[in-house]
Amino acid sequence: MIAKALKLLEEWEKGYQEWEEEIQKKIAVGLASIERGNVVDGEVVMARLSKKLRKARETQG
Repeated sequence: MIAKALKLLEEWEKGYQEWEEEIQKKIAVGLASIERGNVVDGEVVMARLSKKLRKARETQG
């Protein structure tokens, strides 16, 4: 049982490391985009998301 638990922990750690590497890559891409000036105002983003959510709710109901 202990061996199985250790194996599961090892698998989880591997998955976590892969996830962490992917997140770091995405952050680097985002920071590079910001440095190039490719940004959108937060209020604009929230307005777009709200609009999409409203449309999604209308199509579901």
